Order: sequence, then structure tokens, then C-alpha cells
Amino acid sequence: MLLRSYAFVHVPAELLCARITADHGKWLSPLADAAVGDGEALRVRVGPIDALPLVGKTVTLDAGEAIERNEVTVVPINWQATGSPGLFPGLEADLEVAAIGPMFTQLTLRGRYEPPLGTLGRQIDRLLLHRVTEATVRSFMRRLAESLTKTVAENRD
Repeated sequence: MLLRSYAFVHVPAELLCARITADHGKWLSPLADAAVGDGEALRVRVGPIDALPLVGKTVTLDAGEAIERNEVTVVPINWQATGSPGLFPGLEADLEVAAIGPMFTQLTLRGRYEPPLGTLGRQIDRLLLHRVTEATVRSFMRRLAESLTKTVAENRD
């Protein structure tokens, strides 16, 4: 199943890209539930947290090295559910950071996941769970945009 979600940040793309490329994934740390020591997996609570907090799930999150493609910076992102990962889909995605003005940046997450449980899981996904997954990704993108905005603002001061 394919997913795409957008978030907009009132920060220049150059500053966001500098933050993302500076520390090999630590820019995600403000979203973390637990990432105590270096080398420990970054764990993030995902889900439509505002609307349905009980539907949330903790995932391990891995961000790859940023790649510059013309005017866009692309960061590969993967997440996998902790505890019972066979019941929850993992996500393989690219986070794209692109300027859409001198002080405005668009974050785009393009990814795919495979519903668990084979044919039954795909049917359930079509009926309901795809909407939950879309809401999960939208919530993650909103929180990521807020976190990056705050982090970049703090580093400017």
C-alpha cells in the first residue's frame, strides 16, 4: 500500500536540511519515547494520537543518510513496530525536504507498507486500517514539522 503525506514548515529549507544532515538521525530525537544512549534504537509513538490515542503504537525509527537530489533533500526512513511486529505493518519511506519559498519548506513523506496477515490483512486494510495508517502518518508529519520548527528556532537564538 502506498502513502503520501505533506507538512509545511515556516523555516528556510537550507536551515532544515542543515539540521537533518548534521547529526545522522538525532534530529528525530525530540519525537522519541525512549532513546537513552548512543546506539540504542530510536523509539517513537505513532498513530492518530490526537483523535484515537489508544490506536497508537511504539515503533523503532531509523533514518538513513540524507541524499541531495537537485533542489530536494531526501532522507530514507523506516519504522517497525516494537512488540508483535507481525501484527503491525512496517513502513519504508522517503522524507523529502523542498523549498517552496525563501521562508517556507514542504516536507513530503512518500512510502509504502505491506499489511500484515496476508490476504485477510489486505482486506481489513482496504476496509478500515488504511485510513488509520494515513492518519498515523499525518500525525507523525505534523509532529515532525512542529519539532523541526522548534529545534531550528532554538538553534537560531
